Amino acid sequence: MSKPSPAAALNGVQTGHICDRCNQGIRTGDKAVVYATYYDADGWVIRRLMCNCGSRIIGLPTDGADEVIVEAVYWSGRLVGVKTVCRSRP
Repeated sequence: MSKPSPAAALNGVQTGHICDRCNQGIRTGDKAVVYATYYDADGWVIRRLMCNCGSRIIGLPTDGADEVIVEAVYWSGRLVGVKTVCRSRP
């Protein structure tokens, strides 16, 4: 079975509103940067939510993990307009 597209899977996902990097609030309409990891049992899971200060590259990938960085618009507690920016496994 193939993995779902990270952008499609994370579109509409409910999330918090505080940047995990600089602790600033993310408001409706702001751009958000999200780091997520794929797990067979759970699918794509958000690990970090950042405001526009977030990195858009995956440094050293975790062995065996499928990791992704996506950009999205934060809208009323959800991610919308999600776009994949960087992925450890194509």
